[in-house]
Amino acid sequence: MAGVEHKRAIVTGGSSGIGLEMVRSLAAQGAEVTAIARDESRLVAARDCGARTVAGDATDADLIASAIDDIDPDILILNAGARLVAKPLDRQNWEDFSAIWNTDVRATFVGIQAALDKPLRPGSRVLVTSSGAAMVMSMPAIKPEDLRMSGGYIGAKRMVWFMAHQANAVSRERGLGIRFQVLVPAQLIAGTELGRSVAAAYAEAEGIMIDEHILARYGAHLEPRQVGRQVAEWLADPAYTTGVAYGIRAGMQPFPLD
Repeated sequence: MAGVEHKRAIVTGGSSGIGLEMVRSLAAQGAEVTAIARDESRLVAARDCGARTVAGDATDADLIASAIDDIDPDILILNAGARLVAKPLDRQNWEDFSAIWNTDVRATFVGIQAALDKPLRPGSRVLVTSSGAAMVMSMPAIKPEDLRMSGGYIGAKRMVWFMAHQANAVSRERGLGIRFQVLVPAQLIAGTELGRSVAAAYAEAEGIMIDEHILARYGAHLEPRQVGRQVAEWLADPAYTTGVAYGIRAGMQPFPLD
């Protein structure tokens, strides 16, 4: 995909955080962007940067299928998700624990199925947002106890990553030419509502300030704007068309994970 100018893009969860920054960056590069989010009032910022908006739930299979049929996107970014309730396992109920599965995983499932069912045109890209937390049991640098208040989040974010691999297998078997890839912010993003709330919970448990927690664990802040800019660059750069998962850290270019 040489550049994103005039490409049609859908971004779910496009009203705030890294979703909004991806909308802004893609629109600034000349893409025709549609942002989808539940709250109509929070889509104003997406409209302000020239995006079309759709108010609706990204877990609604009919809504997503209809949007894909209507827009016929070259780029589909599945970024919608619930806010993590960061607290120890013994203080969570099942609704807290399963919220990410019922939102993030379900929205990814719905979006991937819609892309395959249509199907999108050969050369289309589907980008799924995961998390560096998904690597906790396979990357020794992340201690399980460091994510002890993450509940069902870790498994959910690993599942959406794996679903991209499953979708690529279907695309190959059916000769569709659709590429499914995974964005993995490899550190907490305190500039988002989700990141700030999680950082606050861990900082409180450690008896330190939020910035102290972030700098001690990651060394620097990863800003939402960096993520949005790098995703737009990644989608335009042929060097990033072959891999599946790419990590993003503060001050670094995206790096392959698998």
